[in-house]
Amino acid sequence: MAYINFKEEKEVAIDQLYKRRENNRKLINSISSSKTISKLYSPNEKYSYKNHNEIVFGGGHPKWEEDFEEIADLDIACATFNKCIFSNVKFLRCKFIGCIFNECDFIGGGALFEDCSFVKKESEDKPNLNIDDNLSCEFINCNIYAKFFLSSLEFIIFDNCKLKETTFNLCDVSSGMIINSEMNKIFITDSNLSGFKLVNTYIEDLEFKDKDKSKLDEKTFFDKIELRKKDRDEYEGIYTVYENIADKFKDNNLKNNFGEYYYLCRKTQRNVLKPLPKISSTVGLLSCGYGERPIYAVYFSIAVIIVFSILYLLFGIVLNGEIVNLSDLYNINFRELLTLYNESLNLSVGMFAGVGLTEAQPSSASYMISNVEMLIGILMMGVGIGALVKKIVR
Repeated sequence: MAYINFKEEKEVAIDQLYKRRENNRKLINSISSSKTISKLYSPNEKYSYKNHNEIVFGGGHPKWEEDFEEIADLDIACATFNKCIFSNVKFLRCKFIGCIFNECDFIGGGALFEDCSFVKKESEDKPNLNIDDNLSCEFINCNIYAKFFLSSLEFIIFDNCKLKETTFNLCDVSSGMIINSEMNKIFITDSNLSGFKLVNTYIEDLEFKDKDKSKLDEKTFFDKIELRKKDRDEYEGIYTVYENIADKFKDNNLKNNFGEYYYLCRKTQRNVLKPLPKISSTVGLLSCGYGERPIYAVYFSIAVIIVFSILYLLFGIVLNGEIVNLSDLYNINFRELLTLYNESLNLSVGMFAGVGLTEAQPSSASYMISNVEMLIGILMMGVGIGALVKKIVR
């Protein structure tokens, strides 16, 4: 049994998205209508409480990061940016409160968000002790080429976005969500991903470049990646993504989550292996799910017992002093056939479990088959018990 129920986790994430958007909509309407907000903020008159259509921030041909146009120390409240362009622009110590970026393009040299905040946590209602608004920002249908550095992206929403060559460095992305999106060349460094959800998103390249450690917890969820091209490059890219995710869960001592993504990694990697390693990997998958599916050992053992019971009938068994094989089965009725197969099945179970014989025994032509089955049975008992014990210990 898997530790992560991907279907259930997706439903939970979608429900959280709905509730988060309802919370955002309610708070944005309240703040926009009253034009009042916490004293911690000083909303910029040029951008706050307005819709901005097709505005260009920065612009021009790609520039070096040190040459970016700088926008600093602005508090932008409840603003909507529609089809705007962000190019060669640096936002420094800016606070975005309930802002929506809709169909925006981050192009050219991209955009840098340094020491910025995309969430308003303190509540405006009384009493507000131990109560947070968690008013977040949304990126919808955006093409994003950006760098987020030392920024607070808690409860952020990326919906139907294309994120390419984007980095999250020393950022708090806890409870953030990326859904129905595409990600390519995404780099995460020493960031907080507690409660982070990634759903229905195609990932080509995702790397953790930690100097310390990015934080994940039991609520962090990465959805399965749906294959598109099913070629070698895609398989290699996706199994590397799963491997990076698995290693990061392992670094956070979340061994159950590590096991699930390790299983997905090995299963995807199997598609690009050479024949002999692929055979070995397939056996590992079918016999115990690479150590992550103990129930597979039961299924595999049952299949082995059934296959060998048929082989005994093909090569012959000794029953009541006579050798019976497939050539003798054409002249008997169905009931007698079931009786013979029952004896063959009993023989197969005895050989597999190494508990000895009952009435039937292998013929001289079946000795090698019985020896092979006993060896497989001994190995499968070790494999099955080992996988089960590992799961129980976890």
